[in-house]
Amino acid sequence: MLSLSLTCKRFGDKNSGTSRGEASQPSETHDTCNNISLMEVAARTVLHSKWTGEEKKALPRRGNESWIGIYQEFLKLFHYPLQFDKVVGKMIEHVEGRNKKAVIAQADSDMDNDVSSPIHGTAICTNIMRAGKHNVSFQINDDDPSTNYGIRCGIMRPVKNGITSLECCSPLHYDLSRFSLKDYEMLYGDDNVDCCMLDTIFGHFLFRKRWKKWERSELMAMDDGQREQAVRENKSQSSWWEGQESTQANSFKMRLALDLDKGALDVYKNGRRLGRLRSGLVGEYCWVVMISPDEYASVDVTISR
Repeated sequence: MLSLSLTCKRFGDKNSGTSRGEASQPSETHDTCNNISLMEVAARTVLHSKWTGEEKKALPRRGNESWIGIYQEFLKLFHYPLQFDKVVGKMIEHVEGRNKKAVIAQADSDMDNDVSSPIHGTAICTNIMRAGKHNVSFQINDDDPSTNYGIRCGIMRPVKNGITSLECCSPLHYDLSRFSLKDYEMLYGDDNVDCCMLDTIFGHFLFRKRWKKWERSELMAMDDGQREQAVRENKSQSSWWEGQESTQANSFKMRLALDLDKGALDVYKNGRRLGRLRSGLVGEYCWVVMISPDEYASVDVTISR
C-alpha cells in the first residue's frame, strides 16, 4: 500500500497527516472520496476488517493521521513479534542469531564501572502505546545476579532515532527531553511521568517525572514552591511499593501489563502477580529495559508478547 501510494496522486495520500501534537480528532466521516486516496481507502478498509474492539480502542486516530500509518502501527502493536528496535550504549547489543528480540550486556573492563558511577545500557521497543491495554514479557538471564547493579524494565516516553548516538543511557537519570517526540510535561502537568521502571534485583519502584533539566533563568522565574517542585521532579525517585520483592536468581520472567485507560502498570513475576507498580499514568509510552552490568558478568534479556 505504501509503495503504491508513492507512485501517483490518485494512489497517493492527498492530505499530509497532522503531527502528534496537532491532533484535532475529526470524525472518520470526513474521509470522503474527494479528500482521501485509493490506498488510504484500502488501508482503512483492511484495518476495519481486521482489528478487534479492544485493538481499535488502543489506536485512536490522531487528527488526519494516515490510515496506512495506523495500519502499520496496528501490525507492529498486535501482530508482529515485539523487538528492541533501538539499542543505546556501548556495552549493550542485540544477541546474535535472535534478530532484535534479545539483547546482551556486559561492561567493558577498560571503562570506569564502580558502584558510584555504573554504566547504563538501554534497549527500547519503539511500539507506541497510546491507549488501551498492552502486555509484555521479559525473560531475564543473569550470569551472576550478586554482581550486577541492576536490571530495570518498564515504560518510557517514545523517543527519536537520534538517541542511539549516546554511548551511555539511563532514562531514569539522564535528560532525554531533546529526544522526546512530544513535550509531555506541558501536556500533562502534575500527572506527567516520563519514565517508570521496576528494579528486578531489589524490587524497588523507580520513576522520573520529567526528563527536562530546567535552566537557571527558568528556575529563578518560579516562586519558591514551583522551584522546589521542579527540582524534585527533575530527579529520579525510588520508593517501596506493595508488591516489592527482591530477586537473586539467574533466570526469571517479568511480565508488565499496561492499562492506559486506567493509567495503571501491573507487574507479574514467573506468572505470579506482584501488584500494581504505578497508577495515574497519562500519555503515550513504549517498553524499555535498562541494564547496568558488572564487568565480570553478562545479562541477556528477551522481549515477547
